[in-house]
Amino acid sequence: MVEVEALINCPNCGKSFMILNKKYEHSVFKKMEAVLKSRKDAYEKKIALFDVVKNINIDDLEPLEKERIDYLLKGRLYNELAKQSMKEYKKLTIKDFNQAK
Repeated sequence: MVEVEALINCPNCGKSFMILNKKYEHSVFKKMEAVLKSRKDAYEKKIALFDVVKNINIDDLEPLEKERIDYLLKGRLYNELAKQSMKEYKKLTIKDFNQAK
């Protein structure tokens, strides 16, 4: 059972969220929080969070099920890498186009 310390409304969007009792925090959440608070850029944080999620040990999965989940996670990572590459490509194309003028 999870104990809720407080229910707080976000000052920006108004959505409410729970603050859980510290003794119920899982080590994975601590790792995620450390990644999010690090000085890495957004792209590096996504990769680091992917690594944290990928390394979560779920013992009750069948090998085939685990393999399917791994493929889904890898696909998501590759999708993010492709998005980042396209952004960089667009920046270089604009820079090259502006220099050609």
